[in-house]
Amino acid sequence: MHSLQAKAGIIRSEFYPSSLPMQPPENTTEPTQESTLQLPFGEFSILSELKNGEVKPIVAMTTLALSYRSNWSTGITWKTSTRMLAELLGISHRYVRDALSEAKAWITRKTQPKGNVAGNYYITHHNCESSEVPTDESGIPLSFAVPRGDFGIFEMLFSGKITWKAALTWLLLKLHSCWTTGVTNAISMSTLAKWLGFGKATVIKIIKQLRKAGLLKRLSKRHEASVFQLLPKPYKTRKERKLPKPKRKKYYDKQMKAEGIYCYSFNELYRLNRDTGDIEHREHKNRGEWKRISDHHRCVKMPKAIREDFERVLVVMRSINGSSDTAHSGSDTAHSGLDTAQGNVTRLSESSLQLDS
Repeated sequence: MHSLQAKAGIIRSEFYPSSLPMQPPENTTEPTQESTLQLPFGEFSILSELKNGEVKPIVAMTTLALSYRSNWSTGITWKTSTRMLAELLGISHRYVRDALSEAKAWITRKTQPKGNVAGNYYITHHNCESSEVPTDESGIPLSFAVPRGDFGIFEMLFSGKITWKAALTWLLLKLHSCWTTGVTNAISMSTLAKWLGFGKATVIKIIKQLRKAGLLKRLSKRHEASVFQLLPKPYKTRKERKLPKPKRKKYYDKQMKAEGIYCYSFNELYRLNRDTGDIEHREHKNRGEWKRISDHHRCVKMPKAIREDFERVLVVMRSINGSSDTAHSGSDTAHSGLDTAQGNVTRLSESSLQLDS
């Protein structure tokens, strides 16, 4: 058991020594989060599907636990065996396997285990086409921050201080709270039970467990809809998101190469079929076989700048031909009557190209 905790990056004696109380002493200030991790929310996210009754609670919690153990940008998890995942969640090995089999839309096996080396997974943050992913005003997929470290909800779960049901309840309350103060929206136990797919009596027991663990503090009166203070509290001063710096403007006035029905990226490793909207890739410039890429390759491996360039090409071609059909850069098809005589497509603006070198 200790080795599994160590592999998960959590050493019980480091985060939760035996002398550390489950609940902060009354004469000390309430804990404030030290660091955070991101989890997806919004339409097509796992929490949205949970609230809509589309997935089981254990499927949602398994997906979120693997999200904790993954790189947010790529969605690829650390090496994680099913037995380790069962140990961290506090459930049986069979229960984990059943959850993984039902979460195929969210969790994809990337590498198979070999001997004593566990495999890893690819996590889908929003189960939809890339063009449908909900984003904020900066164009970044929607996500929210949850505490990590001392009194972090996943650390409390993985160290056995709370159950997976309690962790899932806390995360759902976090989603429906003020992210500046950590105070939840007013909610009834019946509504919370409906969202979670648990019985009302179970939810009441979970709330008691969270309060005892020092992760929740009730602010409302008994006869009122429940309002809680989530602990640890958010940062006292909310951090401003740093947007990526614009990349060099090397190709702003350069035209994209086009031959027949194909339009080529500047590194000539990708080409777009302007009739069908399909994208093909080859390993080396000026040589190698062209192969159609998968949706996963398009969303994860393909440089974002190239993907956006091809999308703009299709938009320009539609406007030239007066087509109202939509086109995507992946497996979706464009209007069959696109004018293939258009040889070169010029950029629409200086901000339209950010090509990875």
